[in-house]
Amino acid sequence: MTSFPQSFQGKTQTFTLRLPQVEDAAALIAYMEVIDRETTFLSREPGEFAQNVTLEKEQAFLRSCLEDEGQLFLIAFDEAGSIAATCNCSSMAHRQRYRHRAELAISVKQAYWRQGLGRRMMELLEAWAKTHGVEKLSLEVDTQNTRAIGLYLRQGFTVEGTLRHAAKLAGGSYRDYYAMAKFL
Repeated sequence: MTSFPQSFQGKTQTFTLRLPQVEDAAALIAYMEVIDRETTFLSREPGEFAQNVTLEKEQAFLRSCLEDEGQLFLIAFDEAGSIAATCNCSSMAHRQRYRHRAELAISVKQAYWRQGLGRRMMELLEAWAKTHGVEKLSLEVDTQNTRAIGLYLRQGFTVEGTLRHAAKLAGGSYRDYYAMAKFL
């Protein structure tokens, strides 16, 4: 198992990857507000995260992440100490029939796209999943998010199907998602 914190040299700077601390709650809420405004590829509309997640809720979430052996949540910080990316891998260990599967989620601040950070975080999640008996990693991705799809394909994921009208944007348009997976 990889220990944290650890450094990762991106194309233009060094990032520090580590497990979250309860004290990171406010910074994570602010990060979510930024990334939700930067792209329509995530699961929320701008402002929606802060409307639904209080500081206390985020702190409780972080405590649960640290206590749950069935998931790995990582935060990447830039050289200035700001959050650059987050990733999470949650196994379904509490259900016998789904114990072999885990869901993967990742977000990277737009300023850090194409740094190799997403790839590195996925490698860490995959290594963690293997040590926890996970046989299949799954994720969903907007079919218009070609950069992310390219990354997932390069990391060995395949498209298992298309989820039609999986998301409805505030303006009323729909987005399809790909269900993608990788067998470990």
